[in-house]
Amino acid sequence: MNAADMVSGAVLEQRHLDGGMLGDVEAHDVELLECVVSDTQGGEVRLPNLRITGTTVLGSSVATFAAPGARVVAGRLEGVRVGALLMDGSDISVHRIASSRIDVLSLRDAKIRRLEIVDCRIGLLDLGGSRIKEFTVEGGSVGELVPSRAMVEGFDVSATELGRVLEPGALRGTTLSVAQAMTLGPDLAAHLGAIVVD
Repeated sequence: MNAADMVSGAVLEQRHLDGGMLGDVEAHDVELLECVVSDTQGGEVRLPNLRITGTTVLGSSVATFAAPGARVVAGRLEGVRVGALLMDGSDISVHRIASSRIDVLSLRDAKIRRLEIVDCRIGLLDLGGSRIKEFTVEGGSVGELVPSRAMVEGFDVSATELGRVLEPGALRGTTLSVAQAMTLGPDLAAHLGAIVVD
C-alpha cells in the first residue's frame, strides 16, 4: 500500500504501509480491512466516512487525522503521535489506543461501544454528546475532559491522571477514584449550587 492508494471509494484489504509519507490527504468512503500502517508520517489527513476493520497503526505520526462519521471495529493504535484525532459522529467497537500521545481527541456525538485507552497522554478529550457503553482510560493522563451531554453507561477514568473537567456535573455514570472525586469536589459543589465552607 502507498499514499496514492488513498483515494475516495478505495477498498484496501490486507495491505501494509511502512515508512510512508502521506502529506495532506482527503478521500471519502475509504475502507481498510485488516491493514497495517507503521512508521508513517502524515500532515492533514481527512477521511470522512472511513470504515476500519481489524486495522493496526504503529509508531506513526500525523498532524491532524479527521474521520467524521467513521465506523471502527477491532483495531488498535499504538505508539502514535497525533496533533488532533477528530472522530466526531463515529461508531467505535472493540478499539484500543496504547502508549500514544494525542493533543486533541474529539469523539463528539460518537457511539462508543467499547474503547480502551492505555498509557496515553491526551491533552483534551472531548466527549460532547457521545453515547458511551464501555470506555476505560488506564494509566497516562488526560489534561482536560469535556463530558458535556454525554450519555454514559460505563466510563472509567479512575486509573488515569485526570486534570481539569469542564462541566463536572456531566460526569454522571463515570467511575472516578477517591482522589479524583476529592479534587473535583469544589467544582461539583459549584455545579450543584452548594456553598462549601472550611
